[in-house]
Amino acid sequence: MSKKGKILVIVLVVVLILSLCLLVACNKSKTVEKSARDFVSMDKRPEGAPVAITGTTDEEKIYNLYMIALNNLRDTPYLAAYNEGFFENETAGMTNYLYDDHVILKTPTEYFYCNYRSIKDCPIADSAIFADMFKEMGAILSLRQYYQKDKGFARQQKINDNYMTEDNLPTVNWDAVEITTIDPIIFNAADAPALFNINEHEMAVDFIVEDWAHEFDVSFEEVDDPEDGKYYRMTFALDPVKATTKSSENIKEQTGDPGTSYYRIVYEITIWDNGYFRTYNNDSYFSGKALGLFGADYKNEYHWHFSYDEQDCNISAYVDAKGIAEDY
Repeated sequence: MSKKGKILVIVLVVVLILSLCLLVACNKSKTVEKSARDFVSMDKRPEGAPVAITGTTDEEKIYNLYMIALNNLRDTPYLAAYNEGFFENETAGMTNYLYDDHVILKTPTEYFYCNYRSIKDCPIADSAIFADMFKEMGAILSLRQYYQKDKGFARQQKINDNYMTEDNLPTVNWDAVEITTIDPIIFNAADAPALFNINEHEMAVDFIVEDWAHEFDVSFEEVDDPEDGKYYRMTFALDPVKATTKSSENIKEQTGDPGTSYYRIVYEITIWDNGYFRTYNNDSYFSGKALGLFGADYKNEYHWHFSYDEQDCNISAYVDAKGIAEDY
């Protein structure tokens, strides 16, 4: 081969390598790292005397203490609950991860809720073929709500778009989103506690079962931590059919597939000895079609933490509440 020919081959190889590098770079998944919310008293035991644990089986103890803690979420004057969770989806050979970021703030006169679902590592959102369909599914929906006690309506905004700030926190341009009205949000002590049922599934004693994957057995144990104090740890699964009468409708709407169904729901929850939630971990698995085309597996992963301190519940100072709480 002539010298000129060798140079031409070298140039072609270099061009090929650069082209491959560019292709990889253009298709690289967007990855962001998110910092935690700044709450002063998160995971600290609120004041209150220990409650009596009733029931003879672990299932009965779990259910009875869970209902006490659920009612305490409703009745406590101040509540800041934060979930840093994840949504995982396997579609068309691609593994997609999204952040699922929730905040609930409640005072004796106000209630604020905000949820962001943001891209963590999501090849399907970068796909030239599926990106628009993925967005239309509402997969990265952001939602916030605000309500003042005794008002005739609550405020709500939602948008299928968001981004990450320089501090790696999810946010949206709420100024560009219409504020709509919804029915009053209930949180008074005399009302049903459904609003603060952070578990989207239904709970009953006979819904509590062993985990078929054998990662979680039904257990109820007392923990006496020398630093944190006494609390109870509960691990269990819920029957994926009996406990999902309502929640299964939500995932069918989310995927657009009427055949979508849950197949595994597991929990690890800790509750202070005085009956207040300490931590709340829940993994829910379901399957259906993605984009109306592909069989897909999904996982919702929740990691809730709680504060019952007044200073953590200053809604007016909370940046995500700005705008929707003004001139109400």
